[in-house]
Amino acid sequence: MSIQLVSVSRTFGTQAALKEVSLEVRRGDCYGFIGHNGAGKTTAMRIALGLIRPSGGRVLVDGFDARAHPREARARMGGLIEVPGFHPGLGGPRNLVLLARLQGLDRAAARREAGRLMELMGLEHAGSKPVRAYSQGMRQRLGIAQALLGSPPYVLLDEPTNGLDPEGIAEIRRVLRRLGREEATTVLISSHQLHELAGLCTRVGVLRQGELVVEEETEALFARGSDRYLLDARPRAKAVEVCERMGLATDGDGADALRIELGELPPQDLARELVEAGVELASFAPRPPSLEEIYLRFTRGGASAEGRRALPPDRRPAAAPSAQSPRETRAPGLGTLRALRYELSRLSARAGFPLLLALPALVAVLDVLRRAWQARGLLERVEDQELYSATAVTAFEGVGVGLRAALPIAAAVVAGVASQSLAGELSRGTLRNALLRPVHRLEMAAGKLLGVLVAGLVTYLVLVAAALVASTACFDFGDVVEALPNGATYPLVAADELWPELRRALLAPLLPLAAYVGLGFLAGGLVRGGAGALALALGALVSLDLARAFARGPGLEGWLPSAYLPSPLGDTSFLGYFADAAEGVSNASFAFADTALLVPGLWLLAAFALASIGLLRRAVP
Repeated sequence: MSIQLVSVSRTFGTQAALKEVSLEVRRGDCYGFIGHNGAGKTTAMRIALGLIRPSGGRVLVDGFDARAHPREARARMGGLIEVPGFHPGLGGPRNLVLLARLQGLDRAAARREAGRLMELMGLEHAGSKPVRAYSQGMRQRLGIAQALLGSPPYVLLDEPTNGLDPEGIAEIRRVLRRLGREEATTVLISSHQLHELAGLCTRVGVLRQGELVVEEETEALFARGSDRYLLDARPRAKAVEVCERMGLATDGDGADALRIELGELPPQDLARELVEAGVELASFAPRPPSLEEIYLRFTRGGASAEGRRALPPDRRPAAAPSAQSPRETRAPGLGTLRALRYELSRLSARAGFPLLLALPALVAVLDVLRRAWQARGLLERVEDQELYSATAVTAFEGVGVGLRAALPIAAAVVAGVASQSLAGELSRGTLRNALLRPVHRLEMAAGKLLGVLVAGLVTYLVLVAAALVASTACFDFGDVVEALPNGATYPLVAADELWPELRRALLAPLLPLAAYVGLGFLAGGLVRGGAGALALALGALVSLDLARAFARGPGLEGWLPSAYLPSPLGDTSFLGYFADAAEGVSNASFAFADTALLVPGLWLLAAFALASIGLLRRAVP
């Protein structure tokens, strides 16, 4: 029952951040992981939490290989790595509820857990105040709270007191003691501020330049300096003379106190010699080494050999312990559905998101109204005999006109939203919090893609509803006729012929839009920043549209997803065919009927596969 890093290495290019580090955090430990900045502490903790992959070695959590059973490993761990990231527009409790639901808790339990942790971390006064208004110290406390969601048996905290004032640091220490005492939580805490760990940790591991140079019980480390005493005596010079006569080295500590290492000499023998020599003893007491002194002992140049001697064989992790198959499972199932629910909750909570989804619908309504005004003007010119005839506009044509104008906007919107699903969360640090939950990365990718596909579907449904309502208000779903100056009409297309085509026209854009969602999702999987992912997604849309001109000659245009959606550069989609038919064009046709399902579907699957591979291999800071 422990977390073990077994010969874990990690290189970044030619630089070795970790060099075959083996350590063990046992149940019940408060393990202090100390080392200078850049020693590799954060890298080791990220590897343990599954945020980055080791170059060599493996991680075992209660005997379960974290690579083979990532959900079981993460179900047993909570973590805070450096600066915590949260959705800035949401309050602390709402952020915690989102993660608790992803953790597998039901709605009521998630709210209770969020309330408990807000109180535990002294944040209950914040209420629903958005996280963007939190101080750095409040954010840090909220970061510790998310690490404690679901009461995991192991909690890994990387520099948890960053940004906290002395009172906040003292509060964190009290919380950590309470976790170990009341909830039997095992804590691995890294810091380079050693005074924060003194009196808190039961075991210590010291990392120096990527190598573990000591791992030992704190009491045993302090016991190594049990022969050290602090002497306050007068006259000082006489005390020094007595010590030197007995072969003891002295070192000053302040104005009068002396540090003395007695070795095998009993302290009472020195005290007797001092008294007999007429030295007045103000104090004479053991002075065990501080944690800082222990750290310096093992991190000074050339101390590695001494440090390795501090790892006796019975305290080292086995060289190659065997991973177990899960017997007591802790990870909840339905990871993809939990990830889908998380993504939908995240999207719906974003300010202005409904307005963004409604933008294509607004464009459609405006274009239908434009067409109605234009049609009225044409009929007036026919009545005034300025025109010989004009095709009367029906609601069929109105729907086609509205959708053709708005679908390029809808494609850009859904691709842009999808591009932020991974890259946007990565840049804010919220993806890290999500990946610390017991969800496989492939499940996370699938859930997130499904979430943005649902958002795309909602966008399209709102667009269709708006186009239908506006067209019905302006026109009738009647036969397409040619209006003559004498008021007579000449039938072109019967309404009964257009109804089946309208249903097909409303369904035809769904899969091409989904392909654009996939392309946006892939852009977010390739780029680390939200702005870069958005630029890449929109650039891909424009490039694919422009590529149609080059692919048309060799007959490859039908293999581009842009061939199946309307475009200002030329419309070869089924919707374009329908709009022409609704205007009475007798020779309207759709050239890519045979590949209308195959090509967009392949683009969607390829984009998901590539984005998933990228997420599986991505190092999350």
